[in-house]
Amino acid sequence: MVEAAISLPIIILAAMLMLRLFTFYLEILITGITEHKEAMAAQDSYRGAFLRTYKDSKNVKMLHGGLLLIDVSKRTETKAYMINEDVLVRTGEIVD
Repeated sequence: MVEAAISLPIIILAAMLMLRLFTFYLEILITGITEHKEAMAAQDSYRGAFLRTYKDSKNVKMLHGGLLLIDVSKRTETKAYMINEDVLVRTGEIVD
């Protein structure tokens, strides 16, 4: 009983921390997927100059509390090149 009273709270805390870290990882993954979708939508709707760079960044923060005294966060950055294909085709026609 004494061993269980000492070890069981530690095991439960470790399991809860592992679950919280897993959900934090999933939040980072979902944020990356949404950033990718936003970059693809920006590339599809781009009608500006021939070439432009798309940049975006987002922060994902893990809620702190309890034994966690520091702020854990992850910054995700997205960079994509947007090409206006209409201008590219017209340039090819001019060269020919």
